[in-house]
Amino acid sequence: MTDQTLSLRLDQLLSESLDSARARQANTLDSLIGSLEQPFALFGASHLGRKALQVLKQLGHVPGAFIDNNSAAWGSEIDGVPVMSPAQLAEREQGQLPAIICTIWSGHIKDRMSQRLQPLRELGFKRIALFGHLAWCYPQHFLPHYALDLPEKVLQQADAVRRAFSLIEDAVSQQLFVDHVQWRLDLNHDLLPPASSKEIYFDAHFSSASADEVVYDIGAYNGDSVADYLRLGRAFKEIHSFEPSPANYAELQANLTQLSSEHSAALFAHPQAVGDSVGSVLIEDDGGASNRVGRGTQQVQSSTLDELSKQIAPATFLKIDIEGFEPQCLAGGRQLIATHRPVIAVCVYHEQDHLWSILLQLHEYYPGYRFELCPHLAEGWDLVLYAVPAERLPTHLQQGA
Repeated sequence: MTDQTLSLRLDQLLSESLDSARARQANTLDSLIGSLEQPFALFGASHLGRKALQVLKQLGHVPGAFIDNNSAAWGSEIDGVPVMSPAQLAEREQGQLPAIICTIWSGHIKDRMSQRLQPLRELGFKRIALFGHLAWCYPQHFLPHYALDLPEKVLQQADAVRRAFSLIEDAVSQQLFVDHVQWRLDLNHDLLPPASSKEIYFDAHFSSASADEVVYDIGAYNGDSVADYLRLGRAFKEIHSFEPSPANYAELQANLTQLSSEHSAALFAHPQAVGDSVGSVLIEDDGGASNRVGRGTQQVQSSTLDELSKQIAPATFLKIDIEGFEPQCLAGGRQLIATHRPVIAVCVYHEQDHLWSILLQLHEYYPGYRFELCPHLAEGWDLVLYAVPAERLPTHLQQGA
């Protein structure tokens, strides 16, 4: 049963007119900080701030400074823009302080958005907007950016959002789902909870263990998820790790060899992507954990979950974190999912609609899944959907606790 209060709140959110959402998209930045023709600074000199600077310069709007809480960056410059502390900027300007656009949005940061901005307000900065407001105003340059996209797109998929919500039985997940929908509409970051204390993917809270577990780690990176699995002591028969990036695969292979010798474990590395077709696919391959499949210049081999289940063994547990390619991966495993009903832990934060579209996709493939959502980093990052068949529910659910 869905909570009626949450259901009503969701209906109210989704009843907004497209004209209202479009007006908010177009006007919020100016309403908060005024025109970009006036002085402004960017708060956060890391990746997102540098991306904003590049676009703003192309548009003819150059910030007067970066401000950042990292003292090591103070006194440096980024593409000619000085980096200083918030207090230094306030002292430099003295009179009317410039507007601020906060370009800090990362799950690895521990404070909440309101806590992040409060010191600026105490220094006298009154005109403050978020990166999301900037992105709404210039969507062709910034969007989509992970789960951030135009609010109007949520409203255009209102029926799908409602259907997905109706399939969630867990009260905490229902709350989380509605909070995430609202954040997609109004950018209230403080709706999004801090990271859960539960282990990502393999925590016993989400699913029961099996001595015959065949794990597919899709998007294995360097083997960090396998190391977590072994550390938790969860039973298994085989673990198969799939990583298409040649650079990451070399590190994965070395790490699995070491882990296998330490744990006498059946660990296997596969240098390929997993999607909706057998053949080849382009990927980004600039190193790191965020390389995307389906774009880039590096061509790699690709297979499907259905084909792999014939060649290796049918997976009983799927962990999928592949930077937005999750729907294609699941589409290639429709037969596996319908027939074998594996436990699935899949990331749903890489695109705005994955929160509901992936849930509906899995329900279509196998309608017996119980769904649960859990945030494993803050502010919307590392949001994972757990799809668990009745026979693999954890003990506390089987006992009705």
